[in-house]
Amino acid sequence: MKTSAPAGVDHLLTRDFILVTISGFFAVAGFASTLPLVPRYVEGELGGGKIAVGVAVGIFSVTAVFARPFIGKLGDERGRRFIIVLGTSITAVIVAAHALATSLPLMYAIRLAMGFTQGAFFVGTATLVNDLAPPERRGEATNYFSVAVYGGMAFGPLLGEVVQQSHGFGWAFVAGGASLAVAAAMATRLPARVPRPSGAGPASTVTGNRLSRMLYLPALAPGIVLMMGIVTFTALNGFMPLYVEELDLGSAGGILMVYGLLVLAMRVVGSKIPDRWGTRRTAVVSLFGQVAGMLVMGAWNSTIGVYVGAVVLAVGGSFLYPALLTAAIYNVPDDARARATSTFSVAFELSSGIGGPVLGLAAAIGGTRWAFFASAAFAALGLPLLFEWARRRPEAMVPPRVDT
Repeated sequence: MKTSAPAGVDHLLTRDFILVTISGFFAVAGFASTLPLVPRYVEGELGGGKIAVGVAVGIFSVTAVFARPFIGKLGDERGRRFIIVLGTSITAVIVAAHALATSLPLMYAIRLAMGFTQGAFFVGTATLVNDLAPPERRGEATNYFSVAVYGGMAFGPLLGEVVQQSHGFGWAFVAGGASLAVAAAMATRLPARVPRPSGAGPASTVTGNRLSRMLYLPALAPGIVLMMGIVTFTALNGFMPLYVEELDLGSAGGILMVYGLLVLAMRVVGSKIPDRWGTRRTAVVSLFGQVAGMLVMGAWNSTIGVYVGAVVLAVGGSFLYPALLTAAIYNVPDDARARATSTFSVAFELSSGIGGPVLGLAAAIGGTRWAFFASAAFAALGLPLLFEWARRRPEAMVPPRVDT
């Protein structure tokens, strides 16, 4: 099987693409295994309240926001494999080190340390996926790669809960670190760089002041829209474990798994949707789906309600990330693509860093269900931001693809 396709050849499923996708599954599963663990560990083992849970869930974003620009610059200069392997290896150790947290300050310190490194995997792999894909199929490539991401998101929380229930929190955190270590080992087989077309020349787009050399400013707008939308993900993973315990609905792992598997299925079946619909239409539908799913979960406080809400959230909101990532790297030169991905992906840190404490405050005031209502409000506010971006920069909207 080919390791990569020559420029201009419409060949997507190469050996390297499949390898980065499988590696991605193990990395995301390792990270996601901590999602149901941290809220329970903070509240049950460390005696923290709802606000402490929100801070623990989102505090790693403080350091991650500052680290992302350096990661993107490093990815363009040293290659994608370098930041994937280095960042994932260190994150594996930090995830396992959660088991050593015996106080809230120590837990916060570990979460802050994770912020420095965890973004390297995403920036490196998301950039490499788009390096490997034909330009007109990047939305499709992102959908396929997200099969691994959401497969990991579906399997990881279940892994964390199963190990925690059978062997305790310590071994559950170690299991998450081991999954990340497997991902790092696999990533060593990825190419250091994807060959450019002949005559491409040295990197020459990294110019301007220090800020523009670290960030790719046109990617900020889609990142902000994504940030508003994926606060729902912070609510789902950070507060669903507490919500189901309060309502005596059993384990959150099944709900998170249904959500992750449905998103996975939607992105396989509808892999071509972001390319065919274009950025604006896909993002609008996705934001409406996220608002509706969160409102159903918060208002219908029963087993049926949380599962119906998870289905609405998954089916309606599946394509926000691939549509906006495709827009963020639209017409971006090869030597700036990691910076564009890094700038765009700050949205993940901001969504948890801003959303986590706000959702925690909402839950402390009105009950856990209000974390879901607050996340729906965030997603709704993403719609006017999207329309304003489309009005000001229509050329940044990836147009619908017309198949011939």
